[in-house]
Amino acid sequence: MNPTLAYTLIAAQALYWLYYLWQGRPRPARDDSALLLLYASQGGQAETLAKHLAQNLNTRAESLDAWHAHHPLKMLGGKTLILIASTTGDGDPPDNAIRFTRSLQKSGAALADTHYHLLALGDKRYPHYCAYGHLLDQELERLGATRESPVTTVDNLDPQTIAYWQNQLGEHLQTALDVPAQPPSVTATLASRSRLNPASEQALYHLRLTCPELAADTALIEITIPQEKDELRRQYSVAGIAPDGSRGLDLIIRLQTHPDGTPGTGSHYLTQTLQPGEALKIRALTHHPAELPDAPRPLILIASGSGLAGILGILTRMEARYPAREHNLQHWLIYGERDPEHDRIYASCLEKQREDGVLAWLDRTYSRGKSREYAQQRLIDHADRLHAQLEAGAVIYICGSADKIGAGAQDTLRQILGEKTCDRLSKAGRIRLDTY
Repeated sequence: MNPTLAYTLIAAQALYWLYYLWQGRPRPARDDSALLLLYASQGGQAETLAKHLAQNLNTRAESLDAWHAHHPLKMLGGKTLILIASTTGDGDPPDNAIRFTRSLQKSGAALADTHYHLLALGDKRYPHYCAYGHLLDQELERLGATRESPVTTVDNLDPQTIAYWQNQLGEHLQTALDVPAQPPSVTATLASRSRLNPASEQALYHLRLTCPELAADTALIEITIPQEKDELRRQYSVAGIAPDGSRGLDLIIRLQTHPDGTPGTGSHYLTQTLQPGEALKIRALTHHPAELPDAPRPLILIASGSGLAGILGILTRMEARYPAREHNLQHWLIYGERDPEHDRIYASCLEKQREDGVLAWLDRTYSRGKSREYAQQRLIDHADRLHAQLEAGAVIYICGSADKIGAGAQDTLRQILGEKTCDRLSKAGRIRLDTY
């Protein structure tokens, strides 16, 4: 064969192959795409699920507020919406859906040619189960949008329910979907367990797990609780440090008691039934509220009860990444518990953190005893410090019960800083809420 002709054929084949690859490349969704994948996510589970789904559908996933920042609600017209929505607080929208929700509730946009599929994530232990997902459904229906498939509610990321919804969605979109809901479980072992407050009315326990497969900087894990019929899944923040200051896969769990006196299923299993040396299934979860700043910044850490686990996890990971003394950081921890006589948990550990310069200030408050005080009161008492820390770029983390420390600390911050400042800080990721 003529050498020139041979080289020409080879070049033509190469160009054809490059063209084939270019045509098959993943393409970002355009604004005029008929398919719109949006999520409302507080901890990151809804976002993770949406982004995995986006890869299957060759589109992109955005939070409701990120989309709304560039589009009026009328642009939902003519779209097929896929919505994945978590609920936070007392049935509230996640932080990245607040502005969209406000606009939606005020809107009179005609969405008669809009169709939607909705997956609502929640936890049946709480009274406002999947409330935000139902709110989205009601508001879209009010504006005339058509529900293409029944709203699916998911308890604690139940994989079977998510798989059912994915199959249902795939049938409507006429495509096969195979999206893993979460990474696979791994086996952990209970190494030790001890009660932190032996004489207290409400028992708190420290658990040390061992699990070589889990990353050292894991912030949140899901534990599978075995039952006779169905398995339960419960989520727990990782403290990352024990009362004696040693580092590991450490948890702080309160033994929950229902109004009728029966114990909570998950907490009873972990604090009473499971024995040292026995195995359990766990998985690491994405958890945006516990993400660290992307640069050295002072932290204002506010917690109550077992919420101390989340705060300790943040502080431990922060110290590993940005040592306080090395970066001249002044961290402030405010921790509230019940009784000063019986609930001084992690006392020596926290004092050591202060002595070592990891904590510049350590405030402990107690809601019972001679001087009754809640953690958020210290923000008022030290308002000048709060302002100075925020001027220095501080990030505020709030961990604990949503209706106690969560609501109380947020109300106090709004009282001191004003609504607009708090909104600005939240939008910038400088007020992070990790409540349950």
